[in-house]
This record gives sequence, C-alpha cells and structure tokens, in this order.
Amino acid sequence: MSPSNAPMKILHSLGALALLFASLAGTPALAQAMDSHEAEAEEPLVTDPMAAARDAMARGDPAEALARYLRVLARDPGDLEALSGAGAAALAVGDADAAINFYVRAEKIAPRDGKIKAGLGSALIQKEQPRAALRLFDSATDLGVAPADVALDRGLAYDLRGDNRKAQNEYLTLLRVRPDAEATRRLALSLAMMGERNGALTILDPLLRRKDIAAWRARAFVLAMTGDTAGAQSAAYAVLPRYQADALKPFLERLPSLKTAEKAAAVHFGHFPEDKVPAEAVAANPIATARANATAAIPDNPAEPVTLVEQQDSDARSLAEDRRAAQRRATAERASAEKKAKAKEEARAKKANPGRNWVQIASGSYKPDLDKEWEVQKGRYGKLLAGKTPWTTPYKSTNRLLIGPFSSRDAAQDFVNDAKDKGLSCLPVTTSSGQKVERLD
Repeated sequence: MSPSNAPMKILHSLGALALLFASLAGTPALAQAMDSHEAEAEEPLVTDPMAAARDAMARGDPAEALARYLRVLARDPGDLEALSGAGAAALAVGDADAAINFYVRAEKIAPRDGKIKAGLGSALIQKEQPRAALRLFDSATDLGVAPADVALDRGLAYDLRGDNRKAQNEYLTLLRVRPDAEATRRLALSLAMMGERNGALTILDPLLRRKDIAAWRARAFVLAMTGDTAGAQSAAYAVLPRYQADALKPFLERLPSLKTAEKAAAVHFGHFPEDKVPAEAVAANPIATARANATAAIPDNPAEPVTLVEQQDSDARSLAEDRRAAQRRATAERASAEKKAKAKEEARAKKANPGRNWVQIASGSYKPDLDKEWEVQKGRYGKLLAGKTPWTTPYKSTNRLLIGPFSSRDAAQDFVNDAKDKGLSCLPVTTSSGQKVERLD
C-alpha cells in the first residue's frame, strides 16, 4: 500500500461516512430482528400481531416491528400488510436487500399499490440505483401517493443523478408540508454540491443550534464541498474522536474536486468514483450482481451521450434483475418457513399423541358408524367393557375402534387374553408417537 493510499484504505475500513458521525451504538440489523424472531418463536401469539408491529414502528423500534412481521409471515407468507410493513422495517434497520425482497413479494400481490412502489424505490436508493428509483416514485405518485411522501428519497435520487435543482425542489416539497430534519440536512448538502455555501449554512443553522449531531456532520461536508477544507477538518475534530477525524481528512480534501453527482454518492454513501465492489462479494450477492449489470451498461464517463432509450433499457434490466433475485430469496424464505412450520406441527402432534398401548375391539370403513358399533359391543360385553373409553384411529382404508390406553403392551395383551375367554375377539395395538388417536364421542 502506497503512503498516498493509506488514509483512504483506513477510511474505507471505517464503513460508510455517515456512520463515522453516528452513535457508536449503531443501528440494529436485520439479523438482530431474525434472532429476536427465533427467540420469541415459542411465545404465545399476541391477540393482534399486526397491531404490535405497527406500534413498534410508531415508537421507533423497527427491529421489534420486523420480528413481529416475520412471525406473521411465517404463518401466512402472502400477508400483504405484513410484507409491506416488513419492507419498511427492514429499510429502517438498514437492510436494503431484505426490504427489496419484501417489497417485490408485496408488489407481485398488489401491482397497483403506490405505497409499495414508493417503498421499493426507497430501497433501490439505498442500493444507489437512482434511475430505477425515480421511475418507481413516478409510478407511485401516478397511483395516488402524495408527492411529499416520496420527496425525501426522490430528492436524493436527483442528487445522485447530479440534478441538484430538481433535488432541492423535492426537499422543499416535503418541508412545505411538515418540518423534517433529514430533508433540511439533504437540502443543505444539495446546495453545497452546487457551491452555495452561505445558503446551505443558513438552512442548517436551526439544527446546529439544537445540537443535531447529523447537522454538524452535514456542516463539515458543506464546508469541504465548497472549498473550506480547513474549516471542514476543524468541524470534524469538534464532533469526532481524533483517530476518526484523522481518517476523514483525505476524504474532506478530495470532496471539492468531485462532480456534483459524485459528491452526492460520497457524502451520502461514502463512495468515491473509483470505488469497486470486490468480485467475491458480487458473486455472493445477486442484488450486487444486478447493480454491477447496470454499471456496465452505462459507464461513468461515456464517450457518447447516453440516450433516453438506453437509460430506460438499463433501468428496466437493473430492476428486473433485482426482482428476480428477490423472488429467489422469497422462494427460499418461504420454503424455510414451511419447513419450520411443518417441524413445529409434527412436534405438537407428537406431544399431543405420544406412543401408547390399546386394544382394538372392532373396525369400520365409515367413521361415524363406530359409535353404533361401540354400543353393540357394550351390549354384548357390558361387564368386560365397563369403565372403558372408546377411541379411534385410521388404519389403511378403515378405522380402528380402540379401548385404552393401557399402561403397557403386556397389560393390553392381558386384557386381550381375558376378553377371548369371554368371547370377545380383539387384538393389542401400539400407536407411534405423533399418530393421531381421537376420543369417540
């Protein structure tokens, strides 16, 4: 590693730039929700699991919400509300791949649901696929989703395309409807990408006064993107441990030289233009593979301008690959859920029906007639059958009429021997664990 590249290697090892400014506690991952889901698998089902999931999202606990939604989906993989809710929760805990999986499954059930298309668009933004995301946002608003509801991520999509004015209009569309700290921060960053430092700092000022840590991070980026590297570094040292601020210095120094779209990728995702996905990671991740099919189709610096048709074709291919990959994951997830459900059902059956010993006194192909047969046998052998309870279990094409259970096979055989002496022809029967035996009413 050359000395000039060492700081950047250190920076990349720290992860996405936004995380450098975040709390060390970190955001819960999808794996945490899955662990929670497994740990709670034996808990009694709440009266309304969907209400519990919605409540968890409302109180800012998407990991808990995701665990609840997964429990619903384990029982009903096609539950539309659970699928879309799980998509939103997965996106909130930072697992865009899982969110795409859930949203694609939901979209297959409800292809004209604008909210599902909007959620899928937001997930694709996290995969840095702005063109495909913009098409989904357009479809969402055409299907009735309010423009303000997609404005935050549609604005980021435009920034990633280098169209900052359209991005700023989107952020303002949301801010005219309601205050939103993230929209405010993104608006300031978008202005700074165009060199408008004063406007960006003015917009950030109310958040800075409230000691919004994310706003202080945005201020460092604003200063760096507009050429004040020293000021940006001072801002970083003010809010970061020294070793993290040291690692950030090469990043801040390079920001002013990037193009606007490259600045957006850098400050929002921590990526420089030359960053590449390792080949082994691409091979292991079908979603990443699809994203790398899209990069090859439209190079960063094409010799000739890319036509609208070419862009649309690339978007369609990228989204189709994402959907196919998500469907493969959905199929595997469904098979796993079915396997677990079957195993639980078998365990319950074995618990409810342990292996036991019986005596068969009659049989019949028509199960409802067994109660009549029981009355006939009691009439003939009343003393022998006194205090005995009738049961039934299927056997090939007929149904056994049983009495018992007996404490052991020997006890059942003793009864058979005694019954034969009194004229009742019968035989001992041992049922296996899990074999259903029903009491005859």
